[in-house]
Amino acid sequence: MEIDRISLWMLVGICLLMAACSSSDGEASPTPEPETVLTAAAETANAQLTELARPQPTDTPAPGDEDISQTPAATIDPATQQTPNVDAFPTATPATGGVDFAEFSADVTIPDGTDFDPGADFTKVWQLRNSGTNTWTPEYRLAFFTGEQMSAPGEVQLLGNVPPGETIDVAVDMVAPQGVGKHTGFWKMQDPAGEFFEYAVFVQIDVVGDAPSGTPLPKPSGDGQVTNAFIQVDDAAPADCPHTFTFTASFTLSEAATVSYRMDAGSDTPGFTFDLPSEITGAFDAGTHSVVYYLQIQDPVNGWAQFHILAPNEEFSNQASFTLTCGS
Repeated sequence: MEIDRISLWMLVGICLLMAACSSSDGEASPTPEPETVLTAAAETANAQLTELARPQPTDTPAPGDEDISQTPAATIDPATQQTPNVDAFPTATPATGGVDFAEFSADVTIPDGTDFDPGADFTKVWQLRNSGTNTWTPEYRLAFFTGEQMSAPGEVQLLGNVPPGETIDVAVDMVAPQGVGKHTGFWKMQDPAGEFFEYAVFVQIDVVGDAPSGTPLPKPSGDGQVTNAFIQVDDAAPADCPHTFTFTASFTLSEAATVSYRMDAGSDTPGFTFDLPSEITGAFDAGTHSVVYYLQIQDPVNGWAQFHILAPNEEFSNQASFTLTCGS
């Protein structure tokens, strides 16, 4: 028993000696101070408290038992950066290259069917609304389009700016024709380049009775019986070749007559010639008449067309410009 006790103490001593030699520097590890031991214990306690404070996993609730108060709010997808309802805030079309559109608002004067004596002066006033995206400036105007011009000027310029959504009153001085009956004239807005807007407004009056005794009859606009020659093209700038342009010409007769007319055309494209329809002569009653021309063109061109009255008096219409690019 005594030998065993001595052997045990020897074994303990050997273990202590080996522990003292286990440091990397060959020096014995220092015995920790009591404060160090307490600090380590405190850090261990804090770590345990932090671990206890973390949310613990729970079982997934059954469908219908979810707590919606804990549902996170939806967020924007960082991959797409999409925001909801983006279409609710449309971007306005810039004025440059925007849309020109006029809308009839009211007949300020001369309602349709107003009676006049032959040759009576009157002023027609339309209220027009700018329903496009461009601001109308004084370079915009209301211009005669077709029908009976009733001795009015060919165009009336606006007196101020008209932003989109606003209205303006446009006045045109006219003279009632001599012929008894209904008379109608169509007018359209034009942009600064002279391009007509899509829709027209009109004035319509009834001429009744006779001219007052001794009142000189107003001379029709133009130098004869044919007045108000006008022409327009359906599509002024198509891209595909070949293309058939459609031109609508019109004129007004103050009384029945035989009329001779033709279509003229020209181009600033060197060497370009047109295959134009032949001159036509026909008998027409008093009033406004229309003529349709078709012009097929194969190659690129910048051109113009004009309606030319030859008899009973010579009268020229406006020039309708057109361009064919053939996709270039």
